[in-house]
Amino acid sequence: MKSRGCRKRRKVAGLYTKGELNKLVDSLCHPLFKVDKGFMILDGFLHALIEQNPPLSIRKFIRHNLSKLIEEARERKN
Repeated sequence: MKSRGCRKRRKVAGLYTKGELNKLVDSLCHPLFKVDKGFMILDGFLHALIEQNPPLSIRKFIRHNLSKLIEEARERKN
């Protein structure tokens, strides 16, 4: 029987890091912002699922996306 040696196994529970998942969400959603601003909301929701920290996720959404959504609403109104 062969010995496996001292190699460590990668944990199955964490296939991707939070950073990798966030980059994946960004690469999928950000190009679609021009198509429909609803993808900004989806982007924020997916990041919130990944981070699992609602107060932080809300602050980040407000800081990065809310002003863009308000500007879009103003442009549509005029």
